[in-house]
Amino acid sequence: MNNGPATLQRYTPLVCWVAVLLTSLFICLKIIGYGYLPPGDARRHVAKPFADKPYSQIVIMRPEYVVDHSPGWEWLLGVVHREFGWDEDALMSFSIASLVLWIFCLPLCWVRRPEAWMAAILAQMIVIPELMSARWAQARPFLVTEGVLLALLLAWSKDDAKNPARHKIFLTAAGFALAVWMHGSFYLWILLPLAFFLAQRWRSGLWLMACWMAGTVVAALLTGNPISFLHEAVFQARTMYQEHLPSWMLVGELQSSTGEFGTLTLLALVYLWRKGQNRIAGSLFLNPLFWMIAMNWILGFFADRFWADWGIPAVLVWLATQFDDAMPDIAPAASLKRVMFCGLILLPLYLDTTDDFGRRYTFSLEEIFVDASKPEFKGWVPEKDGIFYADGMTFFFNTFYKNPRAEWRYIEGFEPALMQPDDLKVYRAIQRSRRAPEAYEPWIKKMRPQDRLAVESPYQPALPSLEWKRAGNFWLGRLPRNEGRGVKP
Repeated sequence: MNNGPATLQRYTPLVCWVAVLLTSLFICLKIIGYGYLPPGDARRHVAKPFADKPYSQIVIMRPEYVVDHSPGWEWLLGVVHREFGWDEDALMSFSIASLVLWIFCLPLCWVRRPEAWMAAILAQMIVIPELMSARWAQARPFLVTEGVLLALLLAWSKDDAKNPARHKIFLTAAGFALAVWMHGSFYLWILLPLAFFLAQRWRSGLWLMACWMAGTVVAALLTGNPISFLHEAVFQARTMYQEHLPSWMLVGELQSSTGEFGTLTLLALVYLWRKGQNRIAGSLFLNPLFWMIAMNWILGFFADRFWADWGIPAVLVWLATQFDDAMPDIAPAASLKRVMFCGLILLPLYLDTTDDFGRRYTFSLEEIFVDASKPEFKGWVPEKDGIFYADGMTFFFNTFYKNPRAEWRYIEGFEPALMQPDDLKVYRAIQRSRRAPEAYEPWIKKMRPQDRLAVESPYQPALPSLEWKRAGNFWLGRLPRNEGRGVKP
């Protein structure tokens, strides 16, 4: 009779693990259940397997672009589509769920208490409420990189005077290869070994450098065109920054960070709490996590992607390690108190991540897409071999998602820097002028009868040389049917 509580306590660790895994799964199911359709790149990644052709046949780009930037991710989506016959909605649900679970569950392999990792996520989400919808539910392959980064920081940040085991070296190189193959941007991984060098962890830094180089080579070879793959990543970054554009003309992740004072406050509070317990050992300057946070906080003033994609993961790892070390003093491993404490973390985490405040998960339900299969758009989409001129990436993401097999091409796709130089000048002029009608004239002069122009505006554009039809937030323009003019671009 008296063995009941003892028996329950014996299963406490298992209960906490199951609760954490189920909470992660239920978060995904709840978000998908809203009918959530992430904006941006996720839409073109899901559409790509249905198009079954390279981006060079979808978007008019510079000839330097030969290999897709995220070959591994689009290969995976293609395999899932072919093997299971999933449509766009199912493939999008798979993208959302798999990548959220990747972020939520992969780091659990390196913590003693799974609720410690959940507590770190909850703390960061309280400080940055948009973290879930703006980053982790975006269904974009940069989350593969972020998950690998979290794993490597957890696996390597603890001081180890010995050389790493062979399996650790192999898995680290494999992690680098997976991240680069899935998302490209191999050069940004230099930040990780650099943080270890700054912390004077020379041996670990050198091993990470070697694994990064080996993993990058493997990823490049997997593309079947390794030289072009590596060159394109550098070319794209160099082209973007050679324009010297004002911050407001760049995509969100390339705009500067505001310094994220809330996260710095959170770090300071946890540091003072742990310092008061005499649980902060050694100098911060000898901790690679400190340098990873500090470096990317500073670089965030140049481009927010450094802080959002590289700094925040380091913050989460540091928080998780502090919480993991502190939790045995709060609730013993085999106590019912631990179950209650775990519930106090998981319940608010679930509610916070799944709340639809600001319609962050349901905004897409009222979006109007240009769908060539609908009768109302007959004659308002480009004809075969036509071109869709548009003044923003949003139009490409939305329209390609609904028309992946269309036989037209887009003048601008997922990165303006890849546009042909003359078209890029027109595009930047449109941006600088805040969509002034005269800025569109160079494109209108090039338009052929089979081409169309899409302008994002609440009002019909003041361009009387074209006929117009409204499509949600966009206006579709075409040459008058009796005036087939223009030259082939």
